[in-house]
Amino acid sequence: MVMNVGQVYAKTPIGDEAVRQSTRVVQRNLRMVLVQVDGKLTVAELSDKIGNARLVENAIRELESGGYIVPLEGAAAAWERPVEAPRREQVSAISQFSTFGTSKSPSAKDMPSRASQFSTFGKPVLPAPQPAGAPKPDLPPAHEPEKAVSSSVPLSRWLYGALGVVFFAILLVLVYPYDRHREDIAKVATELIKQPVSIGKVSLQLLPKPQLLLSDLDIGDGRIASVAIDQPWQFLFGDAQQIERMSASGAELPLAPLLASPLLQQTGLPGLRQVMFENLSVKAGTGLLFSPLNGHLYFSQGSFANGALENPERSLLLKLTPAATGLALAIEGRAWPLPGLKGEFSAMQAKGLLSADRLSVSDIDANFLGGLLRGQWELTWSNGLAMNGSGRFERVDLAMLSSSLLRIVRLDGELSGELGLSGRSDSWLSLWQSATAQLKLRAQRGTLHGVDIGEAGRRGAGATVRSGTTRFDTLVANLLIDPKNILFRDIRLEAGAISATGQVAAERDGNVDGRLVMSAQTSAATVRVPLAVSGRLPELTLSAGR
Repeated sequence: MVMNVGQVYAKTPIGDEAVRQSTRVVQRNLRMVLVQVDGKLTVAELSDKIGNARLVENAIRELESGGYIVPLEGAAAAWERPVEAPRREQVSAISQFSTFGTSKSPSAKDMPSRASQFSTFGKPVLPAPQPAGAPKPDLPPAHEPEKAVSSSVPLSRWLYGALGVVFFAILLVLVYPYDRHREDIAKVATELIKQPVSIGKVSLQLLPKPQLLLSDLDIGDGRIASVAIDQPWQFLFGDAQQIERMSASGAELPLAPLLASPLLQQTGLPGLRQVMFENLSVKAGTGLLFSPLNGHLYFSQGSFANGALENPERSLLLKLTPAATGLALAIEGRAWPLPGLKGEFSAMQAKGLLSADRLSVSDIDANFLGGLLRGQWELTWSNGLAMNGSGRFERVDLAMLSSSLLRIVRLDGELSGELGLSGRSDSWLSLWQSATAQLKLRAQRGTLHGVDIGEAGRRGAGATVRSGTTRFDTLVANLLIDPKNILFRDIRLEAGAISATGQVAAERDGNVDGRLVMSAQTSAATVRVPLAVSGRLPELTLSAGR
């Protein structure tokens, strides 16, 4: 066992007597160490003084086991007890001439055989045998020494005491009437955010960490299901300015008061570092709700510095920074679906500015329906909902466009052009359903399904052709999409030696009506055939006229 070299030892009454009676401990090494033990020197200091650490540690062990020395803490108790003899087996390790024990001193006859059991290093050296016939002293009867009574409190008592204190502290924490601070906290919150605040309940939440939990908060025209505040005791018994972190769950807040509140200005909480939101809904106007959003707001010296919010699917990320008229946004989309539509932005980046009555988005750069889209868009809500947008698109997949937006028209190919978008309504969903879009489009290497223009032209006047497909090299048109119709104007289709011009209108229910003029270039002349387009998508009828 490794010895504690910082331990201090003191002599017991037996050890003190052994030093005064030189015959008691005659082994030189043991006696040398015993003499140096004074209740002041540590084991390490004794080793330095004697110059042999191993010798000192071995001697300390034998002297302690023989009852000649004890650790300094037990010295007082050892001197209070009557002087008692060490046990027989311990005495033999120290001296064969102890005056304590039941047996008498060994005879000269026995001495050589016993001495031969020990080396002259590290073991007791036996004294010379007494002369023959010398009187043998009568020794007192041996008895077992009493165990030393420790003056320190047992470890179990300390353990039980500590557990009792912990249990009492937990009980106190659990039963403390935190709700008594409800009105005071509501008053402080009202002063901080400059809006009336009422709190339904105040309690303590221990897991996953201690937090002060405020439930059922009404804040002006908004509400929050719960607010958790870190460092609850400092807040309750100290100062609200010490708050560093808090989290809000299930918040429904109106946008205009939120932008004007000190939360996004100067909070009055110099220690505040972070506010976390979970399931946040922001109401803008009558029919618009930005929801749900999760994320964090970060503060520096009580002022809003930046933040980040995202939807639960994490397909839309909004990075927030303060601006003169609201919040500046850095918008990132990842497989973000268009609101109310089937299409999605597979990747998008844009800049935005959110103010009390509008959201302006600029520098849109998106991967959209297999192609690229660049432009800007603005949404206002001061008088219902209204939107306006414009942009350019390149290499958009016509099949994806027709299936997600046009729906009743089946087209394949690659589309480029310009886009204008506008709409007005009272709700977010109906805003897109009632929107009007204008496109100047140019499609290449595609197919128009449901009609065969070339076959109708070849058959000539009076012919009727139903269904089929028309392959084209280039299709140019102006497209107008409104809530009722899809109108293709200024159509010009090129397919080798055949071309067609005109316009076609399709109602939302699929009924189609239109006029085309097909031209076929031959070696001798150019043949023109007027065509009437009718029927119901996806299968149409072409009737050739004269």
